[in-house]
Amino acid sequence: MSEAPEKAPSRTGNLITPLEDPRDQVSVRKKKKRSYAPLKIASSKAYLALVILTLAVFAPIFGSDVLWSDYDLTQRSAYEAMEHWTDAWQVKAIRNDDPITLTSYFLEQSLPFPTAIVHRAINLLLHLIAAILLLKNLEALKVPAAFSATLVFALHPAVVQTIFWAGYRTEIVGLILILSALKYGILNRGSTDYMKMLGLSALACLIHPLAVTIPLILCLTIIYQEKALRLHLFNRVLPLLCIALFIGVWTQVGDSTDNSEKITETVVFLNHAGQNMYFFIEQTFLPLSVALFHPMIGTGYKVGTDISMLPFVLFIPFYILLLIYYKRRWSRVILFGLTTYLALSLYGISTSGAFIDGNLAYENHRQYVALPAIIAFIVCSAGHLARILGATGKSFWAIGLSVVLLIETMITGSYTYAIGEPTRMWQSMTKQWPDSWVPKVALIDRVIETDSDLLNEVQRITMLETILEAKPDLYKQRIRLVRAYVKAEQNTNALREYGRILRETTPDDAFLEEAAQFYDKVGLNWEAITARERMQTTPSNIQ
Repeated sequence: MSEAPEKAPSRTGNLITPLEDPRDQVSVRKKKKRSYAPLKIASSKAYLALVILTLAVFAPIFGSDVLWSDYDLTQRSAYEAMEHWTDAWQVKAIRNDDPITLTSYFLEQSLPFPTAIVHRAINLLLHLIAAILLLKNLEALKVPAAFSATLVFALHPAVVQTIFWAGYRTEIVGLILILSALKYGILNRGSTDYMKMLGLSALACLIHPLAVTIPLILCLTIIYQEKALRLHLFNRVLPLLCIALFIGVWTQVGDSTDNSEKITETVVFLNHAGQNMYFFIEQTFLPLSVALFHPMIGTGYKVGTDISMLPFVLFIPFYILLLIYYKRRWSRVILFGLTTYLALSLYGISTSGAFIDGNLAYENHRQYVALPAIIAFIVCSAGHLARILGATGKSFWAIGLSVVLLIETMITGSYTYAIGEPTRMWQSMTKQWPDSWVPKVALIDRVIETDSDLLNEVQRITMLETILEAKPDLYKQRIRLVRAYVKAEQNTNALREYGRILRETTPDDAFLEEAAQFYDKVGLNWEAITARERMQTTPSNIQ
């Protein structure tokens, strides 16, 4: 009996024939499992949505006319001490400040439009440019969820102070230049891109102190992009490093005009940096408490009992994973994201802000430059995880992102609405800083100026008494108090205040006549005659 002829090996679907190596089929399956849909570049509709949503959420801030407020006793910018725009381009000013931003402040004053509106319109436009540049950088890095990360950054409540309060435009301009330089460094399409990167980096280093981290971020970008690292890949960073170091040293030789308190002692620095880092992380991921200025707690900095190291400890497990799995791509992603964020946070965590009365305060504008890094790291990582999970991950991603954007929009929208009307803004500051007299004075002035019924007579008297207890020499407020006493028929209190004002100041004739009429009303004729005898045409010394 003859043997049947041997059949040629064949495949049917995914079945493996006896003559086929099973390892080849496993390899095919792995390749199919790791293939993802191509990343999408943001369309013109996406850019339009970004602009419209941002404008809609920040629109309420244009209702405020508060700008370079007389109530802000802290100098936010060297512009407040300058008389002409040319002062911004002197060598000393260039070494300590941002001449581009300072010049823009002078320019907006010359435009035939309300200065407060122009100021915030410029800030918001620059913020949109920064957001678009962030999107371009993320697309150049070919990361998923680039547009989502950009949208989260553009609408984040932590950026409101930088856009609204006068004096912080340098942060936005600095971020724009840093992102512009990094964009050309990431693309690296030839000598033209390289020269643009060097020029923009040099300009950024003159504008903002955090620009000296551009060489480090570019090195991290190379590590992220390249599968096999070789030393020659970092050669293009060396000239950039020299430029950053030279300009960094040159700009830091002179005394900075920044009003923030520099922390020098090691223990105090660590405590201060830890508190700031905790505040920044909280405001990034859980911005439930929104305000222009946040009271700083634990300002005593006691050695051994008040060192706030917990925020830094949280990063340690991630870097331990980097050491163990340093060859994995996800490890390089963590290295890139976290290190970039920490590098861009250094300046913010090492300095302290100030409230309008000069007291120490947390300020969100100090994390503006670092904010895109941590948002992009978290959102893009979540987007990549969703791609791995396929259809299920896509559904969770859509729901999760929608919830985040909805909550973020509600928080930012309510925040901008609260500060968009000066009376509401000063009232909010008064509640948040109950021991400070400055916002109380601003609120009283606003209520009287607008004839608002926000405070009744008793509330006005109580607030004026609190102000004068802290600042007895505010005679303008003391006059308001005595008139409030008269209106409330508290004659004993009014008599005491009239006597103090007449003893300690040289009031004008109108006030002297007012005091004399009050004395006549309560039957103190001698005091009324004495007050009228002081009437003269000399100017009042009451401020």
